[in-house]
Amino acid sequence: MKKFKLPLLITVIVGLNALIYFRAAATIEPSELIFAECARNSGRTAAALNLVILLLIGYFGLKAIYKKERTKSTFQTFMILFAINHLIHFFFVYQNFKSQFVELDISHNLHGFITFILILVFPIILMISKNLNKFLYAFILLHLFNVTYFISISFYSRVKPVDPAYLHQIGILIMMLAVLYVLYRVFLGRSVNFISDNER
Repeated sequence: MKKFKLPLLITVIVGLNALIYFRAAATIEPSELIFAECARNSGRTAAALNLVILLLIGYFGLKAIYKKERTKSTFQTFMILFAINHLIHFFFVYQNFKSQFVELDISHNLHGFITFILILVFPIILMISKNLNKFLYAFILLHLFNVTYFISISFYSRVKPVDPAYLHQIGILIMMLAVLYVLYRVFLGRSVNFISDNER
């Protein structure tokens, strides 16, 4: 993926979230529920982006991704798009809490707050890390598994006795299968060496 496409893709993500807002504002009553709907749909966008990232790793393998500039750039681009989308998602969540007159207490969800900060700084970490070493390899995988866990529990919270929310359950199943796909690729690539400066 060519780097000049990044501004266009960022515009698409911002435009999609703007569309999410305007659609909610035009169709949701009462107005206090607008940002709740926005947060849900931006969260679904985040889930879709995260799924693409997992499938990218599952198909190529993280070590193989870093051995080609094209696939490495594509991977980094999706991580940037995910971070930008999640920043907008957090804005919607914050506005939803504000409209419901509920305080957003970070101390009650410290794990979630740390995860959010990592989502924002992760693209920077990837940009300044020229090569993939064992630490970065493990860090990327653990980060993505952690993010998938948070998205999954968010989807699961929609499942109620009166509303099975089958689409959310299917979403959780798909994400779990994607994680297994990544783990399978990790197993297959366990004998593949990490790229060194001499190989570039």
